[in-house]
Amino acid sequence: MLSFLFKGKPNYINFGLLFYRIALGASMFYHGYLKWLSGSEGLYKVGAMLAPLGVSGGYELLGTAAAIAEMLGGILIILGLFTRIGALLLVGTLAVATILHINGNFFGWDYPSQMAFGAIMLFFAGAGRYSFDAFIFKK
Repeated sequence: MLSFLFKGKPNYINFGLLFYRIALGASMFYHGYLKWLSGSEGLYKVGAMLAPLGVSGGYELLGTAAAIAEMLGGILIILGLFTRIGALLLVGTLAVATILHINGNFFGWDYPSQMAFGAIMLFFAGAGRYSFDAFIFKK
């Protein structure tokens, strides 16, 4: 039992990466999908959140880009396909979300920052053995 708790095993690491990829990817896909379902008015509102950062137009396009980045990034991470690209898509969107809520309460910026840290971890760690990346690139 102690060996399991204190010694790293490659298979455990790969199962951990798979589990985390599915959890993070599904959550991010769902967030993007909800934005997408809100239609042009909802996408406009998402993009308009950038106004305090000095962005003065193109709100519907920016909201659409955020929704697509979250959905595509989530799918890529779940599949472990071009995982680092998927992670970068998520980090960009989540960094902006964190910045927008940084002056609010803790729970406003905590969630996007923690998800961004997880995406950064996947960027550096990669998808692991149980992924399309491992199959395609013969890791």
